[in-house]
Amino acid sequence: MKNFNENDIRIAAYYNWLNSGCQNGNDLQNWNLALQQLSNNATSTKSASKTLACKNIAAKASSKTISAKAAATKTISKTSASKKKK
Repeated sequence: MKNFNENDIRIAAYYNWLNSGCQNGNDLQNWNLALQQLSNNATSTKSASKTLACKNIAAKASSKTISAKAAATKTISKTSASKKKK
């Protein structure tokens, strides 16, 4: 679990308190829920970053494949054209 800034936890706990209808006496529950939410958010952000990185790698590989196919097509076309001239 990542260590969060106390102010970040306090703000999240405050919003949990607001969302629960401003009920008093649930300070510890709101605080623990805020910690859990921040941890989940940090985990999902890491997963999203990894997914985005994988998509970027796949896109680069795909564009390289397309470029290689285009170059091969040009080479074949040039070879065919030179054979026709002879």
